[in-house]
Amino acid sequence: MNFLRVGFIILLTALAACGKSPSQPAKPLALVSIAPYLHFAEKIGGQEVEVRSIVPQSMNAHTFEPTPRQRESLKEAQIWFLIGEPFERPLLPVFPKEGRIVDLRDGIELLEIPDSAGCEHCGSDALDRHIWLSPRLAKQQARTIAEAFKKEFPDHQAYFEENLQQLLLELDTLDETIHALLDSAENRSLLVSHPAFGYFCRDYGLEQISVEYEGKDPRPKYLERLLESVKEAPPALSLALPQHNNKGIQIIAKELKMPLQIIDPYSSDYFSMMRSLADMLAPQEAPLP
Repeated sequence: MNFLRVGFIILLTALAACGKSPSQPAKPLALVSIAPYLHFAEKIGGQEVEVRSIVPQSMNAHTFEPTPRQRESLKEAQIWFLIGEPFERPLLPVFPKEGRIVDLRDGIELLEIPDSAGCEHCGSDALDRHIWLSPRLAKQQARTIAEAFKKEFPDHQAYFEENLQQLLLELDTLDETIHALLDSAENRSLLVSHPAFGYFCRDYGLEQISVEYEGKDPRPKYLERLLESVKEAPPALSLALPQHNNKGIQIIAKELKMPLQIIDPYSSDYFSMMRSLADMLAPQEAPLP
């Protein structure tokens, strides 16, 4: 009797489970090539879109090679925001034909990387793709992301537009804050291990001096010439990037007896990273806005 009763209860439970309403469908997936765009796409997509970065934050996007599992993840996505990194081209055939591919460089005039600082991994065009490091250009790219979401998911156009406007206000505030911090700086140069800050320097009247030579570790003779050059006018900041070889800049910073700062331009915490960079360059007596 007890056995029959237990069986009956199990049967009722199973029937009840079958009668439940199906679970909510998963959110549509959008991919960004690198981590800084996670923040922009997540801000705009909000609760309606899941966003993932193909390249993990800690890795060098210029030399990144996706694993088979990462390649498979592309098949799940509906939108892919790319920026022209070398690893993207072999992945294009993997992305669904019905998906939307959006190039975040569209409409942006790219800077050329100086010959001496050129990166062998950045492609044959020798163009600087670190366009997110300009808040002004970030605004343009945010609009591109929002427009893509509106076209792909038209039921949420008003929601995406509202999120976009909030993000644009935050980027305007960031731009104003950096100007306030740096406008009074007398020393306008920074020494970097990799030439990632061309757009940042252009926006705020700074000069970028790269230790990297033609995308490779500098040879001793080049390092000697560079050291003699910066001795005459020491830069305001010596800046290492965690994704790159920093031996050359470590040598120069040691010779100049100046601290070597580290910053990750590929951080997904975009606003914190940009503010930290400005704080490093700001005169110590500069008032914080």
